[in-house]
Amino acid sequence: MHNFIPHLILTRVMAFFANSKNKVIKDFLINAFISLYKPKLEECLVSDIKDFPTYNSFFIRELKKDARPIENSELTIVSPVDGTIMDHGIVENNLLIQAKRHRYPVSELLGEKSERVEVTKQYFITIYLAPTDYHRIHCPYGGLISSTSHIGKSLFSVNKKAQANIPYLYIRNERAVMKIESSLVSYSLVSVGASIVGSIVPFWSDPGSKTRKDYVNEWNIGPLEAKKHALKGQELAHFRMGSTVILIIEDSSKLDLNSLTTNKTVKFGSKLINLKNL
Repeated sequence: MHNFIPHLILTRVMAFFANSKNKVIKDFLINAFISLYKPKLEECLVSDIKDFPTYNSFFIRELKKDARPIENSELTIVSPVDGTIMDHGIVENNLLIQAKRHRYPVSELLGEKSERVEVTKQYFITIYLAPTDYHRIHCPYGGLISSTSHIGKSLFSVNKKAQANIPYLYIRNERAVMKIESSLVSYSLVSVGASIVGSIVPFWSDPGSKTRKDYVNEWNIGPLEAKKHALKGQELAHFRMGSTVILIIEDSSKLDLNSLTTNKTVKFGSKLINLKNL
């Protein structure tokens, strides 16, 4: 059934309504969302729905500064998002696991042209963002942004049912890839698009009316040199609607793996996994 649903057309239609400044449409969508998902508006920088010009501006609402304390230990990688850990593990033979049953190549996920020579084993963590979750993506560990790109074309749903039933889901969907390097750890952060996701917006994008193509171009160009150093907890991007992020850590031998469990709910800024004190 997923192959017969016109995901791109549906996404464009929903984006039209989500960005509408018509008060009736905007208030109806926001009130319906609040009634269905009951988000914690007291955590938000703006909590009065009258102050949001569109449904989309409500959906990507910012949090108050103290709503998510950032774990600042040098040995801690923090969660980049609010969500649920769906899968995690060592990348074996260039393959990651999707929903415990489908395997797919990490090189294709990252848009690499050829398979890497495996010197050290990577570790992956897949985090699903439900509609009620906070939908901004933050830096899990400070470092230099070495590259950014936007790849993929499809927009299938990424909910639990889709993950279980659509092979190669994450490498079929649109996604933005950001690689960050530091002296202690290097990693890639993959933001996966999905049905109804209007765009994945990078932090260096200037505000204003932009198309999906504009955002794709910005991901492929990357930030200016002055903005390439990312601090832990800094906002890196946001989803217009919901989706999934996949963290690929380059050297699993540097990680203390004992604190990570599948189906664990995580909050942005909290400890995701520790580096070993080598």
